[in-house]
Amino acid sequence: MRLPRRSFLRKAAVAAVGFTIIPRHVLGRGFVPPSETLNHVIVGCGGISGSGAHFGDHMKGAHRVLAVCDVDDNHARNRVNQVKAAGGNTPLSTRDFREVIGLADADVVHVCTPPHWHGVIAAQAARAGKAVWCEKPLTRTIGEGLALRKVVQETRVPFRVNTWFRLNRTNYYGVGPARDIRRVVASGVLGGPLTVRLACVGGIAWKVNLWVGKPNLEPQPVPAHLDWDMYCGPSQLIPYHPHRAHGSFRGYWNFDQGGLGDMGQHFLDPVQYFLGKDKEFPVSVEADAPAQDAMACGVWKTVTLTYADGTRIILESELAERGEKPFIEGPNGKLFANLRSDRPELIRQAMEFPLPEYQEDDFDACVREKRPFGYGVDEAFHSSTIVNLAALAVRLGRPLKFKPDGSGFIGDAQADRLHSPVLRGPWSI
Repeated sequence: MRLPRRSFLRKAAVAAVGFTIIPRHVLGRGFVPPSETLNHVIVGCGGISGSGAHFGDHMKGAHRVLAVCDVDDNHARNRVNQVKAAGGNTPLSTRDFREVIGLADADVVHVCTPPHWHGVIAAQAARAGKAVWCEKPLTRTIGEGLALRKVVQETRVPFRVNTWFRLNRTNYYGVGPARDIRRVVASGVLGGPLTVRLACVGGIAWKVNLWVGKPNLEPQPVPAHLDWDMYCGPSQLIPYHPHRAHGSFRGYWNFDQGGLGDMGQHFLDPVQYFLGKDKEFPVSVEADAPAQDAMACGVWKTVTLTYADGTRIILESELAERGEKPFIEGPNGKLFANLRSDRPELIRQAMEFPLPEYQEDDFDACVREKRPFGYGVDEAFHSSTIVNLAALAVRLGRPLKFKPDGSGFIGDAQADRLHSPVLRGPWSI
């Protein structure tokens, strides 16, 4: 009878000592039995995959990188060498993500590809029973997010999106601790409806000039070390040019959504939490932006998203007018950076407002216990949808009315097609 690797190792260890269990301290400090080691596979070996969230933190203690996958052989080789240089094993390397998520010993799949691949890879990993640590944004389109959310909720695998703030930051870009901002909003001292303005202060930067694409690029030969068809994957197959790949992929609608795709979920997920809107979508969105190229992302100045109750989120890029502006504004007062206010007595009053206890979940514990992660795919889907709505308003250049259930737009067939574009075969979620 063939035994799973961990069962085999446990049985072999017991047999070797005459059915005596050896205390861990006898085996030396830092020893982690194979049965407690979490095996990680990294899909997409570009720059972000080498960060602490995906690599550094998983080369310590009870973790190891079991396999890596990239459609660019050079990227995969670099990550293999990084694992070996850190004193780890020599991980399996492949171009096809299906080979690594299918490994019986794989516990966690890190999805570090461009966003157009997130939904397909994360869904297949979840169906294979693997925990998923996915890069932001959750998905490149709203329809893909709806489909992925359904898969994760049905499989109940641990699922985490790599957003900075709600989970691992105590201060929101110079404004104040997340709990305190939530307390101000929940207390109602500022009145309502509220306007939240994400302007270029306190570290908020939308990178609109950095992540712009180049229109009308001349096609170039595909390098031998790159599988370009697989790179394009479920999105439209477009001619290869080095500026459309790797470090500058964010500037192309096929793969991402400019600075909104890069930074949007970082900035907007905590705002969704502050406002208590984890279960709601904006019902309208409009952008101040020049006409956009069909393939290359361009710049934008402002985007305004409005909820049914009149609450607004205004995104102001580096191209908007500068100067200090309130972070949150209501009929009764304003909140600025460092929790300053034009009504300080209201802020002092708000600090007494009780909030339910909040305990951050432990992803590793969720993986070992095979239970959903506390900050789940539903919250991530809602904040990712805000990003996608903003990007669609920029891309289409007109106001959009969004259905409250997130299923599409009102009276806009083109927006609906971009909400749920047909994935290129053979890929599906």
